[in-house]
Amino acid sequence: MIKRFLVNPSYIENIRDYTDCVIIGSGIAGLSTAMRLADHNIKVLTKSSLSDSTTWYAQGGVAAAIKKPDFWETHYRDTLTAGQGLCDREAVRILVKNAPGMIEDLIEAGVKFDISEGEISLTTEGGHSFPRVLHAGGDATGEEIEKKLVSHSRSLKLIDFYPEYFALDILTGKDRCIGVMGMDIKSGKLEVFPTSNVVIASGGIGQLYELSTNPPISTGDGIAMAFRAGAEIMDIEFVQFHPTVFRTRDSGLFLISEALRGEGAYLRDCRGNRFMVGRHPKEELAPRDIVVKEMIRTMEQSRCNFVYLDATHIPYSHLKIRFPNIISKLRENGLDLKKDLIKVSPAEHYMNGGIKTDYDGNTNIAGLYSCGETAATGAHGANRLASNSLMEGLVYGWKIYQNIEKRLRESSPDIGKNVKAAVEKIIDNEKRTGKKQNGDKVITIETKIDIDTMISSLKNIMSSKVGILRHAESLQTAEKFIGFHIKNENIYNRKDVRVLEFANMLMVADLIIRAASIREESRGNHLREDFPGKDDKKWRKHIILKDDKVYFKKVD
Repeated sequence: MIKRFLVNPSYIENIRDYTDCVIIGSGIAGLSTAMRLADHNIKVLTKSSLSDSTTWYAQGGVAAAIKKPDFWETHYRDTLTAGQGLCDREAVRILVKNAPGMIEDLIEAGVKFDISEGEISLTTEGGHSFPRVLHAGGDATGEEIEKKLVSHSRSLKLIDFYPEYFALDILTGKDRCIGVMGMDIKSGKLEVFPTSNVVIASGGIGQLYELSTNPPISTGDGIAMAFRAGAEIMDIEFVQFHPTVFRTRDSGLFLISEALRGEGAYLRDCRGNRFMVGRHPKEELAPRDIVVKEMIRTMEQSRCNFVYLDATHIPYSHLKIRFPNIISKLRENGLDLKKDLIKVSPAEHYMNGGIKTDYDGNTNIAGLYSCGETAATGAHGANRLASNSLMEGLVYGWKIYQNIEKRLRESSPDIGKNVKAAVEKIIDNEKRTGKKQNGDKVITIETKIDIDTMISSLKNIMSSKVGILRHAESLQTAEKFIGFHIKNENIYNRKDVRVLEFANMLMVADLIIRAASIREESRGNHLREDFPGKDDKKWRKHIILKDDKVYFKKVD
């Protein structure tokens, strides 16, 4: 049974005026799209503050082939190699060919990339053949980009921002997007934004796991609401784990950028041996899926729950310039990057798949778009190439802008009136028929729901059964847990954000488990212990989920 709404539309208290476009999410994908559409009436909804996004946490940088001897063709080949045979070649071509132009746009918006000897400084990360990763503030690239995008977009008069606003569901009529249902978190007020263009750019799914580099807001809301609306979900079994995450004294997590290995840091087992030597030609700079696999193998063999990251041989004068935030965080925890080996282990980092889109960011629902981590463009395949994520958000946000701009120019003068009328009709119908299960009022009291325990149990089951290593038995155990909780009617039609987030997390977890159970091979970020080999003949194809159906799309 698929729930169509987190909160029944019959509980809507207000219908706003028509707007040209609603963007859900305020990271690099959402804000860059909003800025380009700033000649129109745009609303940006974000569950937390504008700056609270996965973009802010991106340390390493953004990838673009901007300097010879590097060319877009090499960036293209590196991306395909990392993607383990599942990349959409055209999606990759669009990404890497347009990357240099996106860098120019960021510079125009005020982003100041680090400079070395009069030129933009470039570094290497895992899977890259040349230094092509631009960075800012040493290891604070995402923070620098997010600050500039927030500042620039705030200066644009036709963009209205709704922070601390929870987008709940997409309203559709005749297979078209006609609005967004949302809730003002502070007041609990439920309302609809009528629109014919919605961009979902709400980030990742990291909070499904016990260890994640994602911020607390990353609960998979965008993927869940799109699926409920009837959108196709693709490649969602491919969850990328970052190799080098440090556990702080207060049991928090701190990502240690792959750029540190790009500058020459080593990975060592708990006996001090470099275990990547001889395992891959690029050693510590192998693609992330390969590094994580070797880390897990090494940790199991040595019976340690960590490996060491060693930067003690790199000149400290260089480390201070490139990694000031990492040095500061380690110092807070009594460690010195110059002298100490740093204990690291993998943690959930990035969702490769998501809402299936075409090359213009369209979903299968007219007027519904997606970009950034929430989207599955096909560019990442089974394993994302390091630092391609920020660039993908920029490039496909730009493609969406072009598409929406054209639609707005060609739209009827009566579109606003017609869309609002369609929204009112749906809500009127729901008010007549929809208030059966929970009476006449939205439930506001958490009766008999221990949400902390429920979320903790979900994180545990996803980490232990649907994490880095998977097999049929573990997936079946997780499926039973999800199936039991997702049927609980008490987690729907509420004004409690954490309960509604939990409902979204369950739906996304169910999708991951379904796809992971279907793919009986090991490829990229998807490792089946019961099917350890890669099977190109049978599985060089995408898995697409829609409603209760499964589709397959072959990779050219």
